[in-house]
Amino acid sequence: MSSTATKAVDATQLSAALDPHRRHSVARALAEVLTGKERVALVGWQAATYIGEAAGEASKVVVILEDAAGCEQARQAASTLGVAAKVEVMQGKLTEVELEARADVAMYLPSSTWMMEGPDAAVLRNAALQVLKPGGRLIPWRVAQLMELASVPVSAGALEARAARVGRPGEPVAILSESKHFLTTEFASAAPEQAGVDDTIFINALLGGVASGLRLSSMVELVPGVALVSSQQAASAILAPFKDDVRVDAGQTLSVHVRYQPGEGLATAKFSARLVESSREVGELPDDHHVVTGFKEKVAAMLREVDAMGRGSDLDRVVSYTRQPHGDVSRLTAMFWTVDDAFHKPLRELIEGVRRAGAEASGHTPEDETIYQWMLEVYEGVRAEG
Repeated sequence: MSSTATKAVDATQLSAALDPHRRHSVARALAEVLTGKERVALVGWQAATYIGEAAGEASKVVVILEDAAGCEQARQAASTLGVAAKVEVMQGKLTEVELEARADVAMYLPSSTWMMEGPDAAVLRNAALQVLKPGGRLIPWRVAQLMELASVPVSAGALEARAARVGRPGEPVAILSESKHFLTTEFASAAPEQAGVDDTIFINALLGGVASGLRLSSMVELVPGVALVSSQQAASAILAPFKDDVRVDAGQTLSVHVRYQPGEGLATAKFSARLVESSREVGELPDDHHVVTGFKEKVAAMLREVDAMGRGSDLDRVVSYTRQPHGDVSRLTAMFWTVDDAFHKPLRELIEGVRRAGAEASGHTPEDETIYQWMLEVYEGVRAEG
């Protein structure tokens, strides 16, 4: 690698590119979608390190980079690999570049999949709109953001530091809860840039201790069936301290407030938490409780609306996928992976509403599996009507 190119690549990018698990997952994703006939766009330096894998399976590869030195290095790499005849290298601003001959597959590997720092979100959006042909494959195509209550280190010696940061490899962090699904983003939807994330989620503590923050991670679905667990390239997770520590007992529920602007990264992100007061008196909601019946009525109305839109088969596909467990995540989380992006917000509002109402009514925030079962019962009832 030339010294000029080395200067243009920071240590985080280099480590991510060389990570064996990451490379294997990305290479497998390419292999899943390439048949030898596709035109592939590799957008950015990270994606450009897969010239060999892409050119070996595609009919044409276009590498898009912003700096002249990187473009020259990409041409040299293509020549060294013996695939120069298949590879075109072009220089352009990644948030604005447009291909005249659109790609069947476009790949851009963001530096952050949780916060979407810097121009990552804008680059992916532009790739979906200006680089990829309609109906083409964008890699990665969606990501599920997860969070866990944790005793995050917030001091170094006598100094307290409550800024979100990337966790160091092997850094011990005590986890106090199960992994909780927060948000799913579909990159391929090319949705308008978000005004900002300002949301509250309820998390049950499985262990007692001092909840000083969150451990944030992402399940990145490169293509359907090929996933990568990450949050920051070359790092396993983001450690996000709360504004103040919260002492929590096993079984108690915390209300966690998350606020950040996609694109601005860790520096401006804010996290806070408080105990849900009634969570000290744990109780389950009976099926005939007005909170449960009201929730089921809203779910039924939503399902009938989906049917009226002619999306009944898509609904059946979601239920079929979520009936079986998917690793360590709840079936409710798996549901968010499967539903279309347009339904994420109303569905999340519906579920968070029953969590809040359940906690206020009984002192116990309904578990994900309980909520999933309520929704499944409604689905089966609606289907029986037809």
